[in-house]
Amino acid sequence: MMILAIVGTACSTSGKSYETPSSLCGKSIPSKLLDPFMPAGKSASVVSRHETEGIRRCRIYVDNKEVLSASSEWLRKDMSLRDAARSTFNNVDPDDKITKDGKYIYSKTGAIGAVVCETPPTSSERVFSSIRISGGKPNAEALEGLIREYSEKLANSDHCSS
Repeated sequence: MMILAIVGTACSTSGKSYETPSSLCGKSIPSKLLDPFMPAGKSASVVSRHETEGIRRCRIYVDNKEVLSASSEWLRKDMSLRDAARSTFNNVDPDDKITKDGKYIYSKTGAIGAVVCETPPTSSERVFSSIRISGGKPNAEALEGLIREYSEKLANSDHCSS
């Protein structure tokens, strides 16, 4: 009986007393896609910033420590996914895993996506998405799913057309 009580307590205590956010940079994202990156803590918050034209960025904090950063950015139309991955702040290397469809490069700590906008921002630019794990739990497979979802939500967003 005592063993069952201890096991039951260990399984039900995750150390997380906050609700996982259900959006990223204003885009509805299923919490189950963000959960793998969320550490134990008491509170979570999402802070969005759109201070620079062509760049939208948001960060998720747990107990005031950055866990995850996401952004979408207008870049040159001729820029490749690997070129976008060369940016040092992305936690992605151009030689990291690339998906079969060639739209995403990801590692356990970062991902880049080529967003296919229905209405591109300008004739000389295209939108790339990125997610960086900074204080959360690294997880390559989960990051591939999250960058896909985030990029698909951006494709129909106002950031793709303005």
